[in-house]
Amino acid sequence: MTFKISLDSSIIISHLSGDVHKDEVLACVDRLASIKAEVFMSLVCYAEVWTGIELQSKHDAAQAAVEFQRLIQASGIMLVADNVSVARDAARAQAAYRRRGGRREFLIPDFLIGANAVHYAGSLLTTNPRDFLRSFPRLRVFTPKTLLTEVGAS
Repeated sequence: MTFKISLDSSIIISHLSGDVHKDEVLACVDRLASIKAEVFMSLVCYAEVWTGIELQSKHDAAQAAVEFQRLIQASGIMLVADNVSVARDAARAQAAYRRRGGRREFLIPDFLIGANAVHYAGSLLTTNPRDFLRSFPRLRVFTPKTLLTEVGAS
């Protein structure tokens, strides 16, 4: 059986920005390639990453854009779009969150990312697991550290 996983924008942003998670993120990309995982990323995530690229200086943006496209191609990331079912699942999750007293800090793009991950892969790789754990109980949520520990160790 093929392992399937969606990427949160936090994973790509970590890779591009070289933040504290960068080494584990790179190891995850390698691990996913080694087990021939199907890797998905929603267009919402793509837009979040691209916003960060657009906000950089012209020179830095050009470099980041090339690196982003290289990462998508080299990793075989499949870009996926919302559909009516995904949009409704995201809306249901957001409504439940708001009924529990949730604030506007967790916005519809996060719910769309979670709903897409449930729909296309059943699992999500993120550096922000708390954003998804409670709202998507059927979603298997990995951080870079847990993915490296639990998935296809070589």
